[in-house]
Amino acid sequence: MSKDYTSILKEAYNTATKEIKKNKGKSFIGSLNIDQRREILNVAEKSESLKAVVTALTTSLVKKIEDPKQDVRYHKHEFKGGYSGRTLDTNYVTPFFKKKFRRLAMKESGWLTRSIEQPHPFTLNFPGKIRDKTAKESFLQILNDVEENKANPKKYLVSLFILLMQKTRLSQMKIKHIVSDTGITISKIVNCLKLHFFERYTVSGASRLPVIAIYSVYQILINDVVRFKSKKLLPIRSHISPDARAGGIGDAEIIDKNKNYFEAVEIKHGIPIDSVMINDAFEKFKKTPVRRYYLLTTAEPNIKKGEGGKVIEKVEEIKIEHGCVVIVNVLIPSLKYYLRLLKDPSTFIDNYTKNLKKEFSKTTEIKEQHIKAWKKIVETRLK
Repeated sequence: MSKDYTSILKEAYNTATKEIKKNKGKSFIGSLNIDQRREILNVAEKSESLKAVVTALTTSLVKKIEDPKQDVRYHKHEFKGGYSGRTLDTNYVTPFFKKKFRRLAMKESGWLTRSIEQPHPFTLNFPGKIRDKTAKESFLQILNDVEENKANPKKYLVSLFILLMQKTRLSQMKIKHIVSDTGITISKIVNCLKLHFFERYTVSGASRLPVIAIYSVYQILINDVVRFKSKKLLPIRSHISPDARAGGIGDAEIIDKNKNYFEAVEIKHGIPIDSVMINDAFEKFKKTPVRRYYLLTTAEPNIKKGEGGKVIEKVEEIKIEHGCVVIVNVLIPSLKYYLRLLKDPSTFIDNYTKNLKKEFSKTTEIKEQHIKAWKKIVETRLK
């Protein structure tokens, strides 16, 4: 059984790869009728925000290919004539996505999502509260088409994979390599970052950009600054995974050779700092020996109106009680200061670009729109 499921996924993926190489998948997608194209495009378009729907659709199509007699709308054993969609997803589909579509993969299974984990079959009147009504209808229409109209599930699966490949690949957005150049000043770099942070995006995820910027500069600082000798920068944490955040104390974290926290940075985007935030930060690090803790925000002024005295008071309390120096500041001046410490500030550009692409490949926090915006900024502002 396992070979069947695995081979079905691999075969569909390989076919999708060939079709993309041939003509970007146009002829294959074009072989679907107009209604089928509309439905599969609707689901793929929302793949970043509705991972569970994509996972459930993939699982259903794989099951239908493996067992044409199975009505895949009945995705639970409790249903008469049903099967376990969650088991198939957990054991085969999600692991496959983690290898091939990492940024769209669920942690364990799409069936752990309330909108999918419903005691109702995936018929057209399925009551699950999927956020996007258009995507929900398309998901259910595809399964209805497969079951009621005997549509080919393999064509749907290959088409879905073609669209997901196009959605998750950045090969068409090569950002030119920025070499060391005396013309690339710290001011130019900072201005580029400000443009990138405050661009008016139509997608979520902009709050992640300052975090990646700070992390990118620390990756270089760790090697350039004596203070960080024999210290280690921990891998960047995800904002959307509670488990990834568990036990952490900041967005950028440095440990010493004994694996104790040495320094950490927490970033807020567009939110002024207040005493409650400082107290929340202290709760995270008070049981660690961290020496410096930066609370940086892109908001100006950086401290909430009427909170100045409370912030100073809380910072002093922590210094006396714990010994950690808490530093509250605006992000942009802090980045400017960090860049001055680098032997070659221009190397930051390549590092930030690389990390943006890396985050894009790993999670859905960074979107294609963010990458395109950075590409445009780099190529127009750093000539």
